[in-house]
Amino acid sequence: MRKEPFMKNGMVRKSNFLIEASYKLSVIEQKIILALITTLKADDNKFTAYPFRIKDLVSLLGITSSNEYKHLGKITKNLLERVLVLKTEEEILQTHWVSSAKYIKGKGIVELKFDSEIKPFLLTLKKCFTNYPLRYALQLRSQFSIRIYELLKQYEKIGRRNFEVEKLKRLLGISSKQYQQYADFKKRVVLTAQRELAEKTDISFKFEEIKKGHGVAQIRFYIKSKTLEAAQLAGAETIQVVTPPLAIEPPKDENLEKLIAILPTEYQGKESARVLLKTWLKNKDFDYVVRNIKYANASSNAVNPGVSQGKGSNYRNYLAKALVEDFGLAAKDDQEARQAQEEKTRQEKKSAALAARQVQEKNQREQEDRDRARVYRASLPPEALEALK
Repeated sequence: MRKEPFMKNGMVRKSNFLIEASYKLSVIEQKIILALITTLKADDNKFTAYPFRIKDLVSLLGITSSNEYKHLGKITKNLLERVLVLKTEEEILQTHWVSSAKYIKGKGIVELKFDSEIKPFLLTLKKCFTNYPLRYALQLRSQFSIRIYELLKQYEKIGRRNFEVEKLKRLLGISSKQYQQYADFKKRVVLTAQRELAEKTDISFKFEEIKKGHGVAQIRFYIKSKTLEAAQLAGAETIQVVTPPLAIEPPKDENLEKLIAILPTEYQGKESARVLLKTWLKNKDFDYVVRNIKYANASSNAVNPGVSQGKGSNYRNYLAKALVEDFGLAAKDDQEARQAQEEKTRQEKKSAALAARQVQEKNQREQEDRDRARVYRASLPPEALEALK
C-alpha cells in the first residue's frame, strides 16, 4: 500500500476531455476527486487503491462534524453514485468517478479507487491536458467556481473562451429547473466565480454578454493570468479588457505564441510548425488558425499514441492541409448544427409535453364540472328537477 500523500501542494492533471465533461458534484465531492488525482504518479499505468488518513482528508476538506468518520462515509457513498458524461471524437462515455471506497477499521484510513473507464483521461497524458495547483481549488467555496476555474484555466494561454449559456449550464450540471432566469444564473454562478477566482486563484476574468434577440445567448470570458512562471509567460499573455470589451486583438507576435501553445507539446518547438503558423496568421485571422489547429489535434494520427501510422500521421502536413481547406470550419459548423438540432429536439419535446399536459388539464376540468353538475342535480328535490327540464 502506498504511503499516504501530502496533498495540499499537489498538482491536478486532467485530460481536457475530462475538464469538459458534464457532471454535477458537490464542492466537497469535487475536492475529494481532485485530492485523489494528486496522488497519481507519472509512471502509473493503472489505477490502484489510493489511501488517505481520514483525519488528513477531513482537515483538507474543511469538514467540521462531531462524527467525522460517519460524515465522510456518507460523502464517499454518494460519490460512488455520481455519473459523468465524457464526449470524445469517437464516443460518448457515461461512467462513474470512483469504483470503491474502503475504510480500514482501527487504522483511520480510507482507500479510494478511480473507475477504470476514466484511465485514459488521467494516466499517461501526453497532450491535450490541463494542470494546476490543488491549493487554488481547495480555497473555492462554490461547486460552480471550481468548474469554471478549470474551464478557464484550460484556455489560460489563449486568453479568452466563449460558451453558449445553455451549454455552460450543461457542463456545470445545472438542471433545467435551476437558474431558469439568466439574471439568477449570472448572479449565483458567474459573478460568484468571478469574485472567488479573483480573490483565491492564479487567474481572474472579465466577461462579455452576447445577446440574441432579447436574451443573452453566449458569454465570452476574457482570462487574465496573475502569476505565471517565466517559462509560461511568453506563450500565455492575456489581454486586459475594459467593459464593454474593445474588438482589438493583441499584436500578431503574441497571437503566434498563443497558437504555438495549443499545438501538441512535441510540435511546439519545431521551427517548421512556427513558420507554417506565422504564414497563415499573416493571411487569415486568429480564429481561423485556431479552429484548424484544433481540428488537426483531434484528427491527426501523429498525436494519437497507439494509432497505426499511415494516412494523417504527418502532423505538419495534416495541419497544412486543414489550413488550406479550412477543415476546422466544417467541423465547427457540424458541431454547432448538432447542438442546434439537439436544442430543437429538446424544445419540440418540451412543447409536446406542454400540449399534452394542457389537454390533460382541460379534460380533468371538464370531468370535474360534470361531476359537480351530477352531484348538484342529485341534491335537488323532484319539483326543482322538473322545473329544470
